[in-house]
Amino acid sequence: MMVVIVILFIISIALIGISFFQRDNVKEIEQELDHLQLSAMQEIYKLKKKMRVLEEELLQNDDFTDENDTDVSETSINRIITKYKQGMSVEAIALSENLTVKQIRSIVKQNERVLT
Repeated sequence: MMVVIVILFIISIALIGISFFQRDNVKEIEQELDHLQLSAMQEIYKLKKKMRVLEEELLQNDDFTDENDTDVSETSINRIITKYKQGMSVEAIALSENLTVKQIRSIVKQNERVLT
């Protein structure tokens, strides 16, 4: 009987020792979940940022169409951008193109990407 108790005691100590060296699957799953949450939050942030940019562009386009009573052709826009790049003032461009200063400023603002 004593031999059986000693053998069971040795087996229990061995099992406790093995349990310390086994991987903790729960901890790995928690780390993966944290990583997924961070990734999702980053993606949401990027999408919100893109949505803000798109909304601003749409609002600018709406403002631009509201301000323009006349239809400005693509060639006129190109001339305005060229004149602005050459350093002409907005007022001078408005006089030369027969447009309002507001229209010229909105065209320049819309085409900031082209100007840089």
